Amino acid sequence: MEKREQEILEKIEEKTKDVKVPESLMPEKIEMLLEDKGKKSGITRTNLYRIGGLLAACLVLAAGIGIAGNVGRGPDSGNVNKSAAKTAEKAAEDESNATAAGEESSSTAKSENTEEDNGKADDYKKVYSYIKAKLDMQKSDEMRYFEAESKTTEALTSGTMQKESVAEDMAVAASDTGSAKSAGGDYSETNVRQEGVDEGDIVKTDGRYLYVLKENKEQISIVDTKGSLKEISRIKAEKDRRIEEFYLLPEKNKLVYITGVYETETVVREESSEAVYEEDHVFLGNGEETAEKTEAVTYDIIDPRKPKKSGSVTQSGYYSSSRMAGGYLYLFSNYSVGNRVDGNQPRTFIPMINDSLIREKDISLPPFGCGSMYEVVTAVDIEKPSETADSKAIFTDGGELYVSNENIYYYETKWNDDGEAEKTVIRKIGYKDGKLSSAVQGSIKGYINDSFSIDEYKRNLRIVATVGETNSVYVLDEKLKTIGSIKKLAKDERVYSARFLGDTGYFVTFRETDPLFSVDLSNPEKPKILGKLKIPGFSDYLHFYGEGKLLGIGMNVEEEAQVTDGVKLSMFDISDNTDVKEEHKLVLKNVYSTDVSYDYKAALIDADRNIIGFAGNTEGGERYYLFGYDEKTGFKCNMSEEINGRSGRGARGVYIEETLYVVCGNVIEAYSLKDYKKTEDLIL
Repeated sequence: MEKREQEILEKIEEKTKDVKVPESLMPEKIEMLLEDKGKKSGITRTNLYRIGGLLAACLVLAAGIGIAGNVGRGPDSGNVNKSAAKTAEKAAEDESNATAAGEESSSTAKSENTEEDNGKADDYKKVYSYIKAKLDMQKSDEMRYFEAESKTTEALTSGTMQKESVAEDMAVAASDTGSAKSAGGDYSETNVRQEGVDEGDIVKTDGRYLYVLKENKEQISIVDTKGSLKEISRIKAEKDRRIEEFYLLPEKNKLVYITGVYETETVVREESSEAVYEEDHVFLGNGEETAEKTEAVTYDIIDPRKPKKSGSVTQSGYYSSSRMAGGYLYLFSNYSVGNRVDGNQPRTFIPMINDSLIREKDISLPPFGCGSMYEVVTAVDIEKPSETADSKAIFTDGGELYVSNENIYYYETKWNDDGEAEKTVIRKIGYKDGKLSSAVQGSIKGYINDSFSIDEYKRNLRIVATVGETNSVYVLDEKLKTIGSIKKLAKDERVYSARFLGDTGYFVTFRETDPLFSVDLSNPEKPKILGKLKIPGFSDYLHFYGEGKLLGIGMNVEEEAQVTDGVKLSMFDISDNTDVKEEHKLVLKNVYSTDVSYDYKAALIDADRNIIGFAGNTEGGERYYLFGYDEKTGFKCNMSEEINGRSGRGARGVYIEETLYVVCGNVIEAYSLKDYKKTEDLIL
């Protein structure tokens, strides 16, 4: 079973522990199915997505019950739905008068347009109108669903329900630099999406010490690599916290970890177990509510043997993601409004920063009726770790992030009833030295595969998107207005990966073969396709590997049977972007998947040192592979070693000078980069 599937299963178990679920939908049953499918080399790409879709559906259903489980049923549900729809329509109409950003233009041939966002909340009542409309519609929709279901649904809704839905950030990305090497010494750093913008991880090094998040997610071990491996100290999270990932700032002698905070309170309304509607109140029944927060905790590590806490900040919501740039931490969380909302009590529906309400003017409202959720972003000066420099909240239905060197892009897809992507709405927030600017909004047709497929360059935003049965390339200006596009590319195929380098973009689509497209973006208003290379299989991760080379990691596809039969490495010659060639390839027939396909941080890639490392899943278990590359002879597997640790977050390869450390859970294994033999190990 792949790591992301395992994380989702863990989330299902955590959020639905009190829900009685049919045996066929129990997580362990799904897990057995996934394990059975994942170990077969003949599994098709379609079946993989079908399994993933089942898992996601179970997660959404279980999370949604938290609100619907205690909702009253009655003959007026249809009237409630009509009233709610009108309320939502009115809220959207009010906001569209303030901003047309994100809506498609009817006065120009270009269907995508934007304007600067004036949809800031001038008071909390405006925010409440959005939330109430959403909850009204959600209540009536869920009521009709539950009435249509019978015994199975009754079984699902028995017991005490948890209150909030799970918002899981699925964002995945890739490095711009093509190198994992540290600028300050001969050691590797986390593989990041954007050069100059650091990201948290579960393993980091400063060139001497290894910092490792233990499998229980409650402690970070500090290990001295000088001489023999030795654990010298630990940083422990407080009670009821789990560390998600952390940052290391060697130049500042700081470590910052991100954790979830779980606080539980019991709320009882004795007068009714059904939904209660008042003019300024929406109460959805009795029950136990959990207030989730995200916390960033900073430690001084001048002496790694004696780390010392120096401060912390909190904000509402589940941890979504984070970035570190210019000495500031930018912290993102998904805050879902609970099932007890009081229009006269903003604390019941407005995010909190350090236990204070975020300001009305810092809430960005969309130009459409949606959601009861926020993406909260806070900037923290690492030198003042108990204070926040600035905060914003984006009202949303849930989306993903791309962070450039100057801007934060939050994008979410709007789907129609048939499951087709109508459009993707993009919000941009500028950032610099801890200050966050107001949002600008825009939209494109279709959906963005992941943050491989969105890139900022010379103030323009370049995007590759899947639109229905085809694909498009868009170029948006700094106000997120579409200024150039190429449409109807690669019919009946979808984008699997993309990379941008200066004025050229590369993207891979897949159905039966793997077309690698190259796109000329030198004239933003007139992008054009330069070339197309078709080969078997697909690359779902692309990484620049030195001058004129593009590395692809993905799966090989057996052409006749159209099933995947092993992990595939491809090295593309892109020195002539009009005539891209697959210079060499290597298929690992006994490797059925790799963490890199869904977690770019799992890749250790350094063109200067000629290192390509990642973990792969085989019938015999998980192994760590290390490759080198030669233009004449192609790929060479220098190391293939069993990974002995266990971790739901996957293994990491980290090097310090001439030693490679493979870290998985609580196990560290060291290998020489000269002869690739194991030198020692340590169990934390």
